[in-house]
Amino acid sequence: MKSISYAAITVLSTLLPQSHANLDVITLTAKSGTWIQEAAATLVVGNVPNPITGDVALWSAIMMDKRDFLQGVTQNSPSSGYCPNLGRNWCSFAYTLVGSTNPQNGAPIMTPPGSRVKTHYKLNPQTNLWDQNLYLNDKLVSNISTSKGQHGTIFYVSIECASGTCAAAPAHSWEDISITLNKADQNFGHSGNWQYNATGGKMSTIDGGQTWSFTTLSIPDTPVH
Repeated sequence: MKSISYAAITVLSTLLPQSHANLDVITLTAKSGTWIQEAAATLVVGNVPNPITGDVALWSAIMMDKRDFLQGVTQNSPSSGYCPNLGRNWCSFAYTLVGSTNPQNGAPIMTPPGSRVKTHYKLNPQTNLWDQNLYLNDKLVSNISTSKGQHGTIFYVSIECASGTCAAAPAHSWEDISITLNKADQNFGHSGNWQYNATGGKMSTIDGGQTWSFTTLSIPDTPVH
């Protein structure tokens, strides 16, 4: 996902090279005839990278059928273009790359280690827009509505080095991940381990395959370069 991820706005604003490391821990693709209509994921933020050298980003995301890319981003870098004077904090915001050249984001918010960052994505049936709401410790802090009439095709949980030389992404976890399809698909579920030594994240459904939930996904310190 290097060419369509959060890193694209970094490229446009600073002319740094595109992301040179993108590690997709979870990749789930909707099968033909089904699509993602809602999803949520809560990141429990770990420590900041040590040393703070590159732009490390932790995110969940949905790829749309017309190539818009919705992300709930939590990033840390020596000089953040989103949250000035980060110190030893992260910066979180709702983000969409519309097409391949038009990045849009909601308000950024400084995020201390240990915080819970929930991103909720939903196709609004009244407006036909995707509403993306980001919550910091249960308080709505960043939101954006885009991608009218599009359908979700792929769900991700990822780690990215968006620019520079990145230290390892510190251990973190994802809680309360859920995905709702437009109709049931019992084969959407994943069995076995996820990527990059992640543990947990077992999927289950109670309605025959339309709504899926996950156990807590734990990701260890992960080199990202």
